[in-house]
Amino acid sequence: MQRPSGAVFLAFLVLILAVQAALMFGKGILLIDQHEGDALHVLQIALRMGAGEWPHLDFTTPIGILAFAPISALISMGVGAGKAVMGGGVLVALLMLPAIWWVCQTRLNGMWGWLLGGFLILLVTALVYGGPVQVASISMYYNRWAWAVAFLLVLVTVLPGSRTTEPGDGLMLGFGLAFLVLSKVTFFVALLPAILVALILRQSRVTLGFGVLAGAVVALLMTLIGGVDFWAAYLGDLRLVSASGIRPAPSDGLAVLLIGPSFLAGNLCLLAGVILLRQAGHATEGLLLLLLAPAFVYITWQNWGNDPKWLILLAIVLMMLRPERHVNNAFGWDVGRAMGITALVSLALIAPTVVNLTFANLRHAQMARSGFFQVLPGDRNGDIAMQISRMYAPARREGFDLSDAKIAALVDQAVGDDADMLFGQPLGACKLAMGLVGVLHQMARDLEKVEGIAGATVFTADTFSNLWLFGSTRPLPGGAPWYYGGDAGLGHADFVLIPLCPVTPRARTLVLDEIAAQSDPGLTEVMRNDLFILLRRGNP
Repeated sequence: MQRPSGAVFLAFLVLILAVQAALMFGKGILLIDQHEGDALHVLQIALRMGAGEWPHLDFTTPIGILAFAPISALISMGVGAGKAVMGGGVLVALLMLPAIWWVCQTRLNGMWGWLLGGFLILLVTALVYGGPVQVASISMYYNRWAWAVAFLLVLVTVLPGSRTTEPGDGLMLGFGLAFLVLSKVTFFVALLPAILVALILRQSRVTLGFGVLAGAVVALLMTLIGGVDFWAAYLGDLRLVSASGIRPAPSDGLAVLLIGPSFLAGNLCLLAGVILLRQAGHATEGLLLLLLAPAFVYITWQNWGNDPKWLILLAIVLMMLRPERHVNNAFGWDVGRAMGITALVSLALIAPTVVNLTFANLRHAQMARSGFFQVLPGDRNGDIAMQISRMYAPARREGFDLSDAKIAALVDQAVGDDADMLFGQPLGACKLAMGLVGVLHQMARDLEKVEGIAGATVFTADTFSNLWLFGSTRPLPGGAPWYYGGDAGLGHADFVLIPLCPVTPRARTLVLDEIAAQSDPGLTEVMRNDLFILLRRGNP
């Protein structure tokens, strides 16, 4: 099977990207009906960067600067938040076009180049994280960007090239790994060992040299722009999150990802792929796939939803390395046919994700605007909206009657922690399950009644500390758009807001522990209602 024509294939990629962009921008507005908290997390980081702030230096986050730079660049040019989010995916896809073209032209035959190239464009630009649930969401778009880059890196690593491709391979590996370092470092950590082993086994000195050169150029540019302090602050944020007691893993535990009913079949396909590659005479490729197996599981474990997108990679590798001649293994199986069957099963297992990503933007284009409301204030941000029925219908999971000692003991056992205490006063057990934006809007309105709130900074004892998006307060220097633990600007906040029904009770507990550990926190209560307790730093 021949490789696709270079010019025709490039035109195909551009066409797919143009269709995706038309579906998004033709609607004129970004509608979100799931993962609203994730959207607010992204928006406040992009807005802060658009105003000139730097991740890690000005606020705390474990996610790298390149995960937000395309969006913040558009915001700084005056583009609305919704269009900037959608445009960020288009910009990344444009930048990836040469790499996608290169890998498909040098590594894939027949229809596989067309299928992978088109899918990677969809993966980068789709308005859904993956999985089988049909929603419009921008949650974890940076994970999809990282997956797309990882696909290219793995294919260049596992599928053998030629001496003539080594300079291009090296540049792609170097720039690709640099992107992962500066966006989702977990991908970099997981994939780097297998890439290095592949370069050593194949004695690809030219590839290694060009890769090191590309990575060094990126590192030098970032150091010149952000300074050495940028790297130190980035490492500090990563250490903070790795030691966090709030969210060591976003979804299922590692054991579930290994032997759970939703993952066991895919993992068996991966092990079968390793064995079949070796039986087909591809010992090096089999070893590399074996080294990549724990990397795939680790990346999936660290991504919310545990969507094993690597199954697509497995299928492509097996199909590209099927033996041209008839080979039987010790069981008498035709190895080439067994590889084809394993690839087919892998694709069947990940098919719900592929279908969902493929039709996500078309589904979004067909969504009606009725029932949605503008999220952020201001005419410029009228191009992003969320569902009224989800965001203005607060759903609380209230605690039981804790005056009953037996019930209180059972609640403490279920929650796993003692009741939260604020200056010796117990706070009720409660969790906000829905209606986040509505609650934030109401909190911001209530804060406007407090003297001196305009231009002040507020630390929220919860996952999100983003009330400045909805009122007259300002972002907290050193704060965390997504709280993972530690101080995260707490000591510098003018006000501390303690929600009575937090999104993440564990986050509130850690903040209250931080306050209790201070000998003189210097906080005085100035307001209390049914949503929060507000503390002012210094004398009232």
